[in-house]
Amino acid sequence: MEKNNEEPESPRFSSSSDGSATRVETSLGGVYRIRARVLPYLTGFVHLAPFEDGWALIDSGSGTEESNEDIERGFEVVRREFEPTLDVARVKRIFLTHAHVDHSGGASYWRERTGAEVWIHAFESRLLTAYDACARVENLRYERFLLESGVASEKIRGILDGFGFRPGRVRETEVARKLIGGERVGDFRFVYLPGHSPGHVAILFGDVVFSGDLLLSKTLAQIWPSRATPQTGVVNYLLSLDELRRIALEFERRLGAKLTPLPAHEEPIDDIPRATERALRGFERRNRRLLALLEESDAPLSLEEIANKMYWSGRPNREFFALSDVGARVEFLLQLGLLEIVETERLSADNPVLRYRRALFSDAESAENTVEKILRANRARYDSEPVERDAELPRD
Repeated sequence: MEKNNEEPESPRFSSSSDGSATRVETSLGGVYRIRARVLPYLTGFVHLAPFEDGWALIDSGSGTEESNEDIERGFEVVRREFEPTLDVARVKRIFLTHAHVDHSGGASYWRERTGAEVWIHAFESRLLTAYDACARVENLRYERFLLESGVASEKIRGILDGFGFRPGRVRETEVARKLIGGERVGDFRFVYLPGHSPGHVAILFGDVVFSGDLLLSKTLAQIWPSRATPQTGVVNYLLSLDELRRIALEFERRLGAKLTPLPAHEEPIDDIPRATERALRGFERRNRRLLALLEESDAPLSLEEIANKMYWSGRPNREFFALSDVGARVEFLLQLGLLEIVETERLSADNPVLRYRRALFSDAESAENTVEKILRANRARYDSEPVERDAELPRD
């Protein structure tokens, strides 16, 4: 494997000779980032952190042969170059930030390989225990979403096959603990931060946080319309980003130190408040671009037409992601009253395509700062009513 040049140059980070693993010095000791191929077009990281008299594995790769091989190799590299006593059999827990396949597809393999318990948020546990049934049900919902988006019926199967959420892709496995959020076990604290997925959690460990896909260093996280995937949507995502920012500021205020995210893709982030503000600005720019496209159009547009103008690159396995991103943004802008669905008299079971245009309004400022409108309301909650989020897990 090629040397990983994405890790930051810092005394806290020590890369292995081949770049496949990195030791991160934390306030609670060393943790390890293991690089793995998780999808044909995507590289990710799983993490190892000390737990009781062994280790916790945070996320599990996608379960493909290549992904499992990369993680196995990472264990060997960590043992050879950093942690001579590391033994796969000492992995006691598998903590999943969420159930997207590039994070949870390997849970069955690593549970059998280590005997470790698998923990995941309750909202996504069935994706591990009943994956095939979930895939069948969700694909029915996605088909309806694609039809409403304006996708021709003969294209739908190809788009969903490119997305890859299909029965038989993942080996189902047992879940030992269903999280809700706010729990603590040992030095780990679980924070419920939905939006990118229904049951996404971040896991605090000393002065680092295993942040999954919520906040990335280079790109914006994928978002989904809540009508296609409940407990996702823009509002949940924005509030979770803001909560992570609030946690980081409170951590620095209390301890005088920064909280460092270790995301599951791309390199670590050195400043959560600055990174969240950058992500929010990027999010706002895309919203304005979408509004501008509709304002410049001579006719109302479907989601597919908007996605083609904003994103479409010709890669079949990316089409569903583009449609979902646009669908989530349109859903959000509809909620704010900045868009409207038109030509509704034409809608029928045979013609379900929804078309959108800019709404007419008198307040010239109402189309600006779409993100800030939501964050301002959310931040006002903390000015009046502090929320206690922690709860001890019952002892086994």
